[in-house]
Amino acid sequence: MRAHFVALLSLLTLLAACGGQPTAAPTAAPTSVPAPTGAPVATDAPTTPATAGSCPAGQRRFDHELLEGEPVCIPAEPQRIIALDMASVELTLLAEKTLLATSGWILSELPLLHPPFAERLANVEDVGYPANLEKVALLKPDLILAVGGTSAGESIDAEQARQIAPLVFADPIIYNDWKLGMRLWADVLGMPDFYDAMLANYRTRTDELRTALGDTIDREISVLSTSSYGISLWMPDTPPGAILTDVGLARPEAQSLVGEAATERYQASQYVQISTERLDLADGDAIFYFTYASSDPEVAGKERESMTAFEAQPVWQSLNAVKAGQAFRVPEYWWRSQTYLLANKVLDDLFTHLAGASATTPVLDGPR
Repeated sequence: MRAHFVALLSLLTLLAACGGQPTAAPTAAPTSVPAPTGAPVATDAPTTPATAGSCPAGQRRFDHELLEGEPVCIPAEPQRIIALDMASVELTLLAEKTLLATSGWILSELPLLHPPFAERLANVEDVGYPANLEKVALLKPDLILAVGGTSAGESIDAEQARQIAPLVFADPIIYNDWKLGMRLWADVLGMPDFYDAMLANYRTRTDELRTALGDTIDREISVLSTSSYGISLWMPDTPPGAILTDVGLARPEAQSLVGEAATERYQASQYVQISTERLDLADGDAIFYFTYASSDPEVAGKERESMTAFEAQPVWQSLNAVKAGQAFRVPEYWWRSQTYLLANKVLDDLFTHLAGASATTPVLDGPR
């Protein structure tokens, strides 16, 4: 399934990480990071392959269509977790399990994207990106959650990490749609019922939005990011693109292409970088545009200035959606909307800007 992520190469080549932040890819981590130092220190619970179908006492065999590699033995009740992507961090926190550590870019961004998590993340260790194996070993996790490599690199050296603790290594296709990653991590943590509840809640909210939109659901919705690194169209197989599809909102023809069709036209897919002169490709009945989050005041200021300059360009001002007052600058969580909570924030923005309403169904904040 790695073919789904060939598209990231184009975007990552053009966008560089800034100040340790993963600005380059909406779903991966920084491209400019130090390599891990030293060798892993083995603990008492390294990953045990489960090819024979049996696992030690207190562990269970885990196999999944979204798992990279062979089935693995994992703790039946994991408690000390290192999670290295947004979705796994979110679910670990919602499950109220002990999150020992994650990557610094998540610790930097997530409190900005979902402030209620700020206090709980304050004491979580930063193991870097790629994860520093010495730090990981010293924390003595009983489970490591990570995602396979993209063109941004690996979040952890999987072979060595397996000598430290059971490792669940996800296929990076989970970055395309919040439902993929959250379902996988819920299955890992033994919480399928909670995933079912999240999905039911999300579907109730999308149904409510469709009702609120009525006949106006026929509008074509454009999605793009802009920053000092460039402008990119976000296609249907990106996290916000998947949300629009779930609602039943159409995309402009220029943004309706997936996979080979997108590559044939743009020599890229998913995240298609365009020049200012081709902003006509960003037009639609409504436009949602955004940038990435940064906790670095200098970087954040630079991107605010870049956004202001972008909005002042005559070609942007000439777009039909802009002239009609239907271009909406939305928060940075659109960039990382591959988690349940962030996807619902995107839904809330669609309610506000397209339906002039608010959802009456609250978002779940944890297992009941």
